[in-house]
Amino acid sequence: MKIVDPKLKSTVCSPDRREWVPSTVENFLTERDHIVKAGEDKDHLILFRGQRNSEWLLDSTFVRDGVAKLFGISDYQAIPNTIRRQVSFHRLMASLLLMKFGTIWKPSKEAFAKEKSHDIDPWFELLKNAQQYPENYNSVYFTQGTFLVDWTISQDIGLYFSVFDGPRGNRQIGPTDGALWIYDGSSTGNIQQVVKVERILNLMTEADFLNGEKTFPLMFHPPKQTRQLRAENQKPIYIAQMDFRYDLADVWASYESQGNERAFVKMRILRHLKQGLAKYLESQNVTEDHVYPH
Repeated sequence: MKIVDPKLKSTVCSPDRREWVPSTVENFLTERDHIVKAGEDKDHLILFRGQRNSEWLLDSTFVRDGVAKLFGISDYQAIPNTIRRQVSFHRLMASLLLMKFGTIWKPSKEAFAKEKSHDIDPWFELLKNAQQYPENYNSVYFTQGTFLVDWTISQDIGLYFSVFDGPRGNRQIGPTDGALWIYDGSSTGNIQQVVKVERILNLMTEADFLNGEKTFPLMFHPPKQTRQLRAENQKPIYIAQMDFRYDLADVWASYESQGNERAFVKMRILRHLKQGLAKYLESQNVTEDHVYPH
């Protein structure tokens, strides 16, 4: 998307114009539309990701939980960059991922049968189900999550995850500032994958990947997928975190610095605005029952 300034003078903006802080609910909605329009003018693919805590990095659940367990720290972001930025760290996380998806977890026989009959990607389906129904896949004996990061084409679904906190069935308005990340999926080149996930997992065993070279984030949204009610309502598109040394924002900011278009904007949602935004979401019928249908 093209680089734009906030539409409203009251919106606080970071020096690099990547983080915006609107002052009211109405101003937030105005600025969100303003950012989206900057991408839609060129028919770009605009994606949204909500995080209930604005301080969180754009890391996958696999990285967050893996670092916490491997290094014995409750806040995974406390790991020093002198450790995380090392190629040896990247290789450690890659080995853990490949052990999880290939040795410990594999698609079911039914999933492989659908691959033959309907050209469904069995490995993608395994990852998608783990993303959409983590309660069925998490284990206290092994690191949680996948290397995919959930995004959505829906502005309001993204906003929902910025506002609400807590377990399903008891979602509450979060007590911290939230964040709505807006990413132009067309601004970082042709990252949409046409090969199946198994091919990508195989590439992760090769030297180029393990040396931290061919590690740019990839997009997964196969044209053929099995029907899943949560996915239908949440409208996800998945971005694979391929370099475990950096979160997605770090990688995209580096890409931008090479003279490319703006890849993302982070909208900080002040905690006292969440109640008003929750009412807005209710008026749009974006409720817990819609986001997490039974």
